[in-house]
Amino acid sequence: MEYKIYWNNICLLSAMEETFIKQQSNKYNYFPFTFEYYGLGKPYSMTEKIKADVREGGIKGDIIVSTDLDVFQDRAMAKDFKSDFQQTNSLFRIRETIMNTTIPDPNRFFHPFIVIPLVMVINTNLVKESEMPASLKDLLHPSFKHRYAFGGVNNSAGRSLIKSLWYLYGSDAAKKFLSGSLITSMPAQAFQRVITGQVPVAIVPTIFALRRGIQGLKACWPLEGAVAIPSYVAVKNRVNNKDLQLFLDTILGMNLQQQLRNSGDIIPVHPDIAISPFTLENDCKLLYPEWSFFDTFDHEEFYHLCKDYQPVMP
Repeated sequence: MEYKIYWNNICLLSAMEETFIKQQSNKYNYFPFTFEYYGLGKPYSMTEKIKADVREGGIKGDIIVSTDLDVFQDRAMAKDFKSDFQQTNSLFRIRETIMNTTIPDPNRFFHPFIVIPLVMVINTNLVKESEMPASLKDLLHPSFKHRYAFGGVNNSAGRSLIKSLWYLYGSDAAKKFLSGSLITSMPAQAFQRVITGQVPVAIVPTIFALRRGIQGLKACWPLEGAVAIPSYVAVKNRVNNKDLQLFLDTILGMNLQQQLRNSGDIIPVHPDIAISPFTLENDCKLLYPEWSFFDTFDHEEFYHLCKDYQPVMP
């Protein structure tokens, strides 16, 4: 039996991921998995692919691995997983600090494999210690209007940030945050704006915030928790247990999780892999909406809102 894998994990590390997958596939005489890659730098996003599949009768991928969270959170898309995909308590061991958050899917279709934390990075040359923001809510203060950046409304990092603010503080606060932001196309550009002093604060993944060798920058874990971007795994019923275990062991196991942790301070779900000191210092506090929030969240309104706040610079 052959299986089709839809893969859209960490776009910034996609070259490393694809090399790892190719190396793993070459190690085994039996490796019944064909990978299709989506996301940044690819012809289609995972959302676009899933929507196209559904229009043609159903999701064609047998295993979905994705940080494109609209796929799982938008009820119009998520419902298409229910008939053909496995509903199981767990695919693999998950560290307690992740299990005790709102990240695991209570309906047991989607299983976190890693978590990307979004944190604040501050240019200490532009903000006094006493005036530095400690929370995402602090950025709503008039003194920070147009003085913070994020990137952007067309990717999972930016969308997760806005949904999390909407969840915690309501739609008006989320819209206020958008109107006061310098919106770039991607997190890398937002990070660059802080380095160059164009803004004093950016909300970026830890892969940027903890970059070494840059003077005058301080990473700050928001009081609300780091905005969590999980990579979820969903598996079709037709994938037998033996082949699924092969996929979990060779692709999603400790080896890749450790590499991602080392490369980007990503949080691995495997309990035997140490989390970064920065994450540990902040008790791995993560911000992710309750799943019930998405039952009534109007994604169409959200998509229209995102169109109104397109990046103003590359």
